[in-house]
Amino acid sequence: MVHTALVRTVVAGLVVLAAAFGAEGRDWHVAPGGADGSAGTVAEPLATLGHAVARASSGDSILLDRGGTYFASDLSVPSGLSVRAYGNGARPILTGSVRAHLTGTWPQNPAVRTGAVPGRVLACYVDGRFVRLARWPNADAGFLRNDADNQPDEIVDSELAARPGVSPGRWTGAFVRWRRWSWWWETRPITQHGPVDTLALGPEGKFQDPFSDPGSGYFIDNDLDELDAPGEWHWEAGVLYLYPPTWADPTNMRVDVVTTTSAAVLVDHGDVPEGIRTSGSTFENIHFTRYYGTALAINRPTTISDCTFSEIESNAVRFTWDAQPFTIRRSVFSDIRNIAISGWADLADPAGSLIERNLFLRIGSEPGYGGWGSWHAAGIIVGQANAAVVRLNRFIDTGYAGIILGSDGQTVEKNVFVRAMGTLNDGGAVYTNCNASIIRDNIILDTIGDLEYSHPWWPMGHGIWPEFLSDFHDTVITDNTIYGSNGHGIFLPNNFTCTISGNTIVDNRRAALGLYVDSNPNQGHAITNNTLVSTAPSRRIDRPENLSHWWLPPYTEPDPVALEYDAAGDFGSMSHTTFVAPTTVGGVIRRKPDDAMFNTLAEWTADAPWASATGSLVNRANAVLLFNDTEESVAMPVPTGSWTRPDGSAVGATVTVQPWRSVVLVTTGSVPASPPYFAASGIDWRAATPVMSYLGDDGRIFVDGFETGNTSAWISPTDSNQW
Repeated sequence: MVHTALVRTVVAGLVVLAAAFGAEGRDWHVAPGGADGSAGTVAEPLATLGHAVARASSGDSILLDRGGTYFASDLSVPSGLSVRAYGNGARPILTGSVRAHLTGTWPQNPAVRTGAVPGRVLACYVDGRFVRLARWPNADAGFLRNDADNQPDEIVDSELAARPGVSPGRWTGAFVRWRRWSWWWETRPITQHGPVDTLALGPEGKFQDPFSDPGSGYFIDNDLDELDAPGEWHWEAGVLYLYPPTWADPTNMRVDVVTTTSAAVLVDHGDVPEGIRTSGSTFENIHFTRYYGTALAINRPTTISDCTFSEIESNAVRFTWDAQPFTIRRSVFSDIRNIAISGWADLADPAGSLIERNLFLRIGSEPGYGGWGSWHAAGIIVGQANAAVVRLNRFIDTGYAGIILGSDGQTVEKNVFVRAMGTLNDGGAVYTNCNASIIRDNIILDTIGDLEYSHPWWPMGHGIWPEFLSDFHDTVITDNTIYGSNGHGIFLPNNFTCTISGNTIVDNRRAALGLYVDSNPNQGHAITNNTLVSTAPSRRIDRPENLSHWWLPPYTEPDPVALEYDAAGDFGSMSHTTFVAPTTVGGVIRRKPDDAMFNTLAEWTADAPWASATGSLVNRANAVLLFNDTEESVAMPVPTGSWTRPDGSAVGATVTVQPWRSVVLVTTGSVPASPPYFAASGIDWRAATPVMSYLGDDGRIFVDGFETGNTSAWISPTDSNQW
C-alpha cells in the first residue's frame, strides 16, 4: 500500500521540477505559401515569422521551412522562444530586403536598368551579392587624395578641378567616403561644392577628431551622374537605377534592396532599426542576410548556433547591456561590411559568454563602407563583458582587427587569424584596450596594415597589440604563433607587468617583438621562452603600396630584426629567448632611437640590464615554420633539405607538433619562398578564399556547405595528402 502523503510529496516535487525546467512547448511551423491565419502545423503552416512570434508563448519553438525566404525587420522576439529550421534543403533565410523589379532603361545609358522603388534605397544586391553606389573614381580606378591640412570639415583637391566639364555645385548633395585617418573612414554629405577644388562637408558620420592630414584617400558617391560602370546603382525620386554587374544576366537577374521611409539622408547605420531583437531566445540553423542595420540584437542571454550571417551592412550580431551570458557557436559570418559581433554588457551580469568554433570571412573588407571612426571593420569587438571567452574561431580577411578587447579579463585562445588589417592600418589581429586579458595558443598569419589610400603613415599591422594610450597592465600573451606581420609580431609600446612567454614569432616586417616606452620606463614584464625569428628575404605578403606611403617619404625601410627595444626602458626581465636571423640581415637586435644593432647575447645583455643570457641563444640561419592549427597532435613531415632545431638538435623525417603550437626549423641552406609555412590541417591559408571551414566539437575540421546547412566534408589532420 502506498502512503497518501508520500504520493502528495512526489507529485508536488514533480510539479516543482516541471516549473523549474519549463513545460514542453508547442511547435509553430512557418513556410512559403503558408497563411498567417492557419493553425501553424506542418500541414497548415504560417507565412511569416512575425505572426508566429505573436502567437507563440515562452517555451515554444518556431520552425522555419528550409529553402524558404522570410522578410523580418524591426521585429522583437521575446524570451523563451526557439527559432529553428525544419525540412530539407538550404537554411531558411531571414532578410531585411525586398525584391525590386527593374523593367525600364535609362535614356542616358540604355545598359542601365530602372524600376520604381518608393522607399529610399540604402543597399542593393544582385543575385545575392553586394553592389556599390555609383562613385567617382570608379572602384577599379582607385581614390582621390586630399591636399588640405587640419581641415576636418573640408576637402581641397586639385584633382576635382581637373575633371573635364566640372563646375561649382557639381557634387553638392553627394557623399564623400573619406579615410581621414589611417585607421578609420567617415561618410559625409557634401553640403557645398565651390570653389571647384573644394568640398564642404556636413557633420553626419563624422568621427569627432579635430584633425585631418594631406594625402588621405577618398571617393565621391551617391550621385546619379557617376553611374557609369557595371555593378553600380543609384536611387533618386522613387526610381532605382542599376548598371548590371558583369556576373549577372540583365534580363534574368534578382535585385534585392533594403529601403527606408525616412526622408533624411542616412549615412549612419544607427538611424536604421535592428532587423531582429531578442530578449533571450535560441536561434539554430537560420541564415540572416541583407540587413542595413544590425541583423540580430540580443539584450538577454541568447544562444546562436549553426547559423549563417551574410551581406550585412552594419553589425551581424550586437549584444547589449543585459545580454550575458550569451553563446555563439558554429556559425559562419561572411561579407559583413562593418562588425560581425560587438557590444557592451553589464559587468555585474553573470560571466561566461562564449564565442566559439565560428568562421569569420571578409569582415569590414569593403573600403569606405560599414562604419565611421575608430573600432570598426572588425571580426569581434568586446567593448565590455564579464570574462567572455573567444576560442577556436577562424578570422579570414578583416578590414581592421580580428578581435578588439575593450574591458578587463577576457580570454582569446586557439583562434586562427589570416590577413587582418587588410583595408585599414594602425591596429592588430588581436588588439586590446584593457587590462588583464589572456591571449594564448592563437595562430596569427599575414597581418597587413594597409596604406593604399591612407595618408602617409607606417605600415602598422601588428600580430598582437595591447594599446598604449593608458597604463594598461597584466596582459598574459602565451604560446601564440605569429607570422608575417607588416608591423611587429607582438607590440608592447607602453604596458606594465605583462607575461610574454612561449610565443613563436616569425618573419615580421619591423620586429618579432617590439618593446617601447611612452611615459613610464619601468614596465616590469616577465618575458621568457620566446622564439623570435627574422629572416630575409622575407616571405611576407608583399604590399608595394605600403612602401610608397611611409611617413615621411622618402623613407628607408629598416631591416627586420628579431627584437626591437627602446633604450629608455626597463622592461622587467627577459630570458630563455631563442633568436634566429640569417647573416644576410644587418643584425639580430635593434635599439631605438639610435638604431644600434646587436648580433650577440653579450652585446645585448651588456646594453640592457633587464636582458638575460640565461637559456638564450642566437642562431644565424634561415628558418621555416611548422604549426598545428588542429586539436590533435600531428606528426608533420620535415621539408626537403638539411634541417635542425634552433639549438642544433637533429630532427627526423617528421616532427610532432602539439595542438595550437608550432616548431621552427633552421638551415644554413636556402628556404622555399612558397609555401612560407606549413599547416598541419593542410589548409592553404594564403588562398584568396581559404577552405570555408570550422572546427567541429569532436576536433574534426568541417567544410560547411554554407547554403545547405550541412557538413559536406571533413579534413583529417593525419592525412598526409592534405599537406
